[in-house]
Amino acid sequence: MSRPLRWVVVVLGSAAVFFVCFKAAQADPFGWLPGKDSDAVAVAAGFAGAMTAAAGLAGAWWAGTASTAPAPPPTPERPVRQKAEASGTSRISQSAGASPAGPVDQEATARDDSRIRQTGADRTADRTGEEPGTPA
Repeated sequence: MSRPLRWVVVVLGSAAVFFVCFKAAQADPFGWLPGKDSDAVAVAAGFAGAMTAAAGLAGAWWAGTASTAPAPPPTPERPVRQKAEASGTSRISQSAGASPAGPVDQEATARDDSRIRQTGADRTADRTGEEPGTPA
C-alpha cells in the first residue's frame, strides 16, 4: 500500500475512532458522566479525543513505515556462448555464474578421451567421448 493511501486510512480511521468513542461515552453505561448535559458532552469529547490521539499515533507510525524508495532496476541477463572441439585428453569447461544467469549456449564436439563440461545456473551437463557433432 502506498504512503498517501496509508495516510488516508489513518485519517478516516481516526475519525471513526472519535465517533465510536464519543457515542460510547455518551451512552454512559456506568453512570460516571456529570448530570449536566454540557458537562457530559465535554467529558465524552475529552475521552473520544484521548482515544483518537492514541489510535492516530499508532496509525501515524504505521503510515510512516511505508517505503518510498523505488525498486532497483532488474539486472540484465548475461548470455554465455561457446563453440569448441576437444580431442585426445583435452578438457573444455564453460560456466555461467552470472546472476541472474542468462541463456547458456554451447556447441561442442568431444573425441577420444576428451571431456566437455558445461555449467549454467542450476544445470550441469557432462559429455565424455561423444561422437563429433553431438550437441552438449
